[in-house]
Amino acid sequence: MVKILNDWGKHQTAEEMEIGRKYEYDPSFLPFLYKWLNLKPSVTAVDVGCGSGYFTRILARDLKGEGKIVGVDPDKTLILEAEEIAQREGFSNIEFKVGGIYKIPLPDNYADLVVCHIVLCNIPRQFDAILEMKRVARTGGKVVAIEPARGGGTYYPDKRLNELYKRFRRAFGTALDKEWRQKLEMSSYIENIYLKLPQLFLKAGLTNITLNGYLSTFLLCDARRNTKEIQRHLKARLDLWQKLKKRNRECALIGGMNEEEFKELFQRYVDYLGSLVNNPEKIRQTAEMEIVSRVIVCGNKGTKT
Repeated sequence: MVKILNDWGKHQTAEEMEIGRKYEYDPSFLPFLYKWLNLKPSVTAVDVGCGSGYFTRILARDLKGEGKIVGVDPDKTLILEAEEIAQREGFSNIEFKVGGIYKIPLPDNYADLVVCHIVLCNIPRQFDAILEMKRVARTGGKVVAIEPARGGGTYYPDKRLNELYKRFRRAFGTALDKEWRQKLEMSSYIENIYLKLPQLFLKAGLTNITLNGYLSTFLLCDARRNTKEIQRHLKARLDLWQKLKKRNRECALIGGMNEEEFKELFQRYVDYLGSLVNNPEKIRQTAEMEIVSRVIVCGNKGTKT
């Protein structure tokens, strides 16, 4: 029996998704994304594996209150939180449904666009997921997968914090493998799927394949950003770090960090963020950086032969 993928929220909370991705998609990039996805105000779109609805709302913004976006996720808790966030931000054209990527709770030929955002790299049976997305797409509609590519990273000017945080991220990834992937049937899992998506799209019978990319960059001292907004963001990061202390400690220990290393990391990160929150004039002097790369693969569902 295939294990149902319905508890991702235990590994990444909705609040964590929202805070962590706040600056991921720069407004200057979005017109390119919308063009590649052929997103228009009249379309019906589906965001599979939507989590907190972060990317669902990005899609909805270009519809200008028209069309419809359906966010689908197997985690009911995440869906409830996604609904709350969307309502709070005033979106009236988003609907959320509980459901999985292997059995999307929508009929055949339903949507003009079916997209998954950072989903395939975390699940087995990725090709089956692509076929199911194709089923839900209308003839002539688009199927899109957006996945992380290698490269990038996070940098903190504090050398010791930088070292400890890198070790923590590796440990967290190891813990995720043990607590998530190793409990699933991963025999069909495709490593480095971002390199193989065009091939899988062709195998699925999709046509007009395109490959695009995006390099997301965040620099804390970037002069274009509003200092007060950044200060609020840092306070949210600080609060979240403290809230997730127990979970992060457990993941760190599972992944190979020792107790003393995590204690040092936890306090250094609290001190670092607290100093910036309480002394916002330091923000313009702090060269914290994050770089994230994405591949965006699109294909069309053609007519049956």
